[in-house]
Amino acid sequence: MQHSCEAAFYSETDWERLRLELWFANHTMASGRPSGQAWEAVQHGLNEMLLSPAIKRRAGIELRRPQGVDADVVAADEMVGKYKRSLRSV
Repeated sequence: MQHSCEAAFYSETDWERLRLELWFANHTMASGRPSGQAWEAVQHGLNEMLLSPAIKRRAGIELRRPQGVDADVVAADEMVGKYKRSLRSV
Protein backbone atom coordinates (compact mmCIF):
# COMPACT_ATOMS: atom_id res chain seq x y z
CA MET A 1 0.00 0.00 0.00
CA GLN A 2 2.83 2.39 0.77
CA HIS A 3 4.09 2.14 -2.80
CA SER A 4 0.73 2.25 -4.58
CA CYS A 5 -0.15 5.17 -6.83
CA GLU A 6 -2.88 6.25 -4.40
CA ALA A 7 -0.62 6.26 -1.32
CA ALA A 8 0.23 9.93 -1.86
CA PHE A 9 -3.43 10.78 -1.31
CA TYR A 10 -3.98 8.83 1.92
CA SER A 11 -4.51 10.90 5.03
CA GLU A 12 -3.38 9.90 8.52
CA THR A 13 -6.87 8.57 9.19
CA ASP A 14 -6.68 6.40 6.06
CA TRP A 15 -3.41 4.87 7.29
CA GLU A 16 -4.92 4.22 10.71
CA ARG A 17 -7.97 2.61 9.13
CA LEU A 18 -5.70 0.44 6.99
CA ARG A 19 -3.90 -0.74 10.13
CA LEU A 20 -7.24 -1.72 11.67
CA GLU A 21 -8.48 -3.41 8.49
CA LEU A 22 -5.28 -5.47 8.28
CA TRP A 23 -5.46 -6.32 11.99
CA PHE A 24 -9.04 -7.55 11.49
CA ALA A 25 -8.03 -9.54 8.39
CA ASN A 26 -5.16 -11.15 10.30
CA HIS A 27 -7.41 -11.94 13.26
CA THR A 28 -10.07 -13.41 10.95
CA MET A 29 -7.62 -15.58 9.02
CA ALA A 30 -5.82 -16.74 12.18
CA SER A 31 -9.11 -17.94 13.67
CA GLY A 32 -8.81 -21.15 11.68
CA ARG A 33 -11.98 -21.30 9.63
CA PRO A 34 -13.33 -17.81 8.94
CA SER A 35 -17.03 -17.60 8.16
CA GLY A 36 -18.29 -16.31 4.86
CA GLN A 37 -19.63 -13.23 6.59
CA ALA A 38 -16.25 -12.48 8.22
CA TRP A 39 -14.44 -12.94 4.89
CA GLU A 40 -16.95 -10.64 3.21
CA ALA A 41 -16.25 -7.99 5.88
CA VAL A 42 -12.50 -8.30 5.22
CA GLN A 43 -13.01 -7.92 1.47
CA HIS A 44 -15.37 -4.97 1.92
CA GLY A 45 -12.91 -3.15 4.19
CA LEU A 46 -9.98 -3.63 1.82
CA ASN A 47 -12.09 -2.58 -1.15
CA GLU A 48 -13.08 0.60 0.67
CA MET A 49 -9.40 1.35 1.27
CA LEU A 50 -8.75 1.16 -2.46
CA LEU A 51 -11.74 3.40 -3.17
CA SER A 52 -11.06 5.93 -0.41
CA PRO A 53 -9.17 8.49 -2.56
CA ALA A 54 -11.76 8.25 -5.35
CA ILE A 55 -14.60 8.69 -2.87
CA LYS A 56 -12.90 11.79 -1.47
CA ARG A 57 -12.54 13.24 -4.97
CA ARG A 58 -16.22 12.68 -5.70
CA ALA A 59 -17.14 14.28 -2.39
CA GLY A 60 -15.09 17.33 -3.31
CA ILE A 61 -12.52 16.89 -0.58
CA GLU A 62 -9.26 18.51 -1.61
CA LEU A 63 -6.40 16.07 -2.05
CA ARG A 64 -2.80 17.15 -1.80
CA ARG A 65 -0.77 16.01 -4.76
CA PRO A 66 2.97 15.54 -4.48
CA GLN A 67 4.98 18.47 -5.80
CA GLY A 68 7.33 18.11 -8.76
CA VAL A 69 7.67 15.57 -11.52
CA ASP A 70 7.47 11.89 -10.68
CA ALA A 71 10.40 10.10 -12.32
CA ASP A 72 8.46 6.83 -12.46
CA VAL A 73 5.65 8.46 -14.42
CA VAL A 74 8.13 9.95 -16.90
CA ALA A 75 9.87 6.58 -17.32
CA ALA A 76 6.54 4.79 -17.82
CA ASP A 77 5.47 7.34 -20.43
CA GLU A 78 8.74 6.87 -22.30
CA MET A 79 8.36 3.08 -22.25
CA VAL A 80 4.79 3.27 -23.57
CA GLY A 81 5.90 5.69 -26.28
CA LYS A 82 8.75 3.41 -27.33
CA TYR A 83 6.35 0.46 -27.43
CA LYS A 84 3.84 2.36 -29.58
CA ARG A 85 6.59 3.43 -31.99
CA SER A 86 7.75 -0.18 -32.34
CA LEU A 87 4.22 -1.26 -33.25
CA ARG A 88 3.92 1.30 -36.02
CA SER A 89 7.11 0.12 -37.72
CA VAL A 90 5.79 -3.40 -38.27
